[in-house]
Amino acid sequence: MLSSGLSRKRVVVAEPFAEDGLAVLRDAGVEVESLVGRSRADLMAALAQADGLIVRSETRVDRELLAAGPRLAVVARAGAGVDAIDVAAATDAGILVLNTPGANTLAATEQTFALLLSLARRVPDAVAQLRAGVWDRSSLIGTELHGKTLGIVGLGRIGANVAARARAFGMTILAHDPYVSAARADALDARLVDLETLLRDSDVVTLHVPLTPQTLGLIDAAKLRLLGSHAYLINCARGGVIVERDLLAALDAGELAGAALDVVADEPPPPGGSGAALHRHPRVVATPHLGGSTYEALARIATELAHDVVRVLLGAPASGAVNAPVPDGPLAEQIVPFLEVAYRLGRFYPQYARPARMPAFALVLGGALAAVPAEPLTRAFMSGLLQATTDRRVSVANAESIARELSIVVTARGDAAASSYASSLRLIADDISITGTSIAGSPRIVELDGYEIDATPLGAMLITQHADVPGMIGRVGTILGDAQVNISTMQVSRNTVGGDAIMVLSTDRPAGEATLAALRAVPGIGSVRSLAV
Repeated sequence: MLSSGLSRKRVVVAEPFAEDGLAVLRDAGVEVESLVGRSRADLMAALAQADGLIVRSETRVDRELLAAGPRLAVVARAGAGVDAIDVAAATDAGILVLNTPGANTLAATEQTFALLLSLARRVPDAVAQLRAGVWDRSSLIGTELHGKTLGIVGLGRIGANVAARARAFGMTILAHDPYVSAARADALDARLVDLETLLRDSDVVTLHVPLTPQTLGLIDAAKLRLLGSHAYLINCARGGVIVERDLLAALDAGELAGAALDVVADEPPPPGGSGAALHRHPRVVATPHLGGSTYEALARIATELAHDVVRVLLGAPASGAVNAPVPDGPLAEQIVPFLEVAYRLGRFYPQYARPARMPAFALVLGGALAAVPAEPLTRAFMSGLLQATTDRRVSVANAESIARELSIVVTARGDAAASSYASSLRLIADDISITGTSIAGSPRIVELDGYEIDATPLGAMLITQHADVPGMIGRVGTILGDAQVNISTMQVSRNTVGGDAIMVLSTDRPAGEATLAALRAVPGIGSVRSLAV
């Protein structure tokens, strides 16, 4: 966790949120205001003084609600789907939209199999009969998963985990996902096919796609007719992916054996609606959106989301944001630590260089970083740069559009041979060169205008350029000590004995103007820069 300084930040929690996450926020110094169970009018009033908003799935975060929060920097969804949030409106306002798509992966995967097995083995009917005092095994004969073909629509985190577990059941796997490569499918022992082929050839179809304009109503009457009368349909994704009236008709006509649903389009469903009718249907096993509802998943969701909220409130880039996405999988593991590096380089540069005008910027992705997409890193850099140079409300969500408006140009290129580190990020701007890397998750500056250093660009810093002569470190230390400015770390670097050197100091608080003037008056010191990174 970064050092906080968040004592005046306020986060409104609109829906139930695990205590693990609330503890993270409070430990960081954030004031938490609970509006759980309160009206929309109360929520809008509370947002007037809020910096962040945490919701789950029932709060409609539209333009009106966002406009009620003039200080809002972040809206955080405790879960995966964000269809109740107007992401475009948030982006326009520079508000980051966070979610936790990976934290409930295991819970949603296990819920998929819980529903599938309940459907295949007639578990709810068996329980109901026994509770009614009926012992009738002959009416409860089920079917095995072994040897069946499972069709997975959406091969993301949850779909991939379902595939891995389906193999343990001895199932053959088909998959449909236009955004997944054949190599990824092969690694999961799944065969990529078009949607129509998947529906025709599968015994069980399970849906794991987000609700988007492309997936809304994806499974309609025409698609349902491709399923065999022996087939099962499972939906633990989003309710709107299935046209519910068409599913009801197919079940009534016996066109498929059954459906298992954790989600419906309207939650909770109105009594006369199609969702409620599906819940009552004898061929349906249904649960009330329990996909992520395990103690372990709720704790992971709350903790991960709270840490990300704190990062955003500190001005740092989030680990992942809906309106500033980071690639999944191994690429994310490489990129995420360097988002902080890029952001800190952006904040560091204008305070170090003191440019009279904004030059063209180049980011060189060195070492293993050369193979990753550059866009998340350029966004993070621009966010830090603009936060340090404008009074606009800037985040990675709107940094690119503001930079374009201000004619700030940032280019990026990969150079695998350009780094003496496994991965590095080098900033070049006119005659300034700054190289950063990530060590154990911490951003470091390892080169500054040709001088090798190892400095952590966080908090208050002082940088001197001076003659490499004896006693310089002592003079600087004495002046800062007399001013009660405590030095936490110090780095000194020189390229030639007796030539020029630089000193990079991290301090517990910024030095005042009188202290800076005293440092500049020391013979042999050429410049002193005070930074707040």
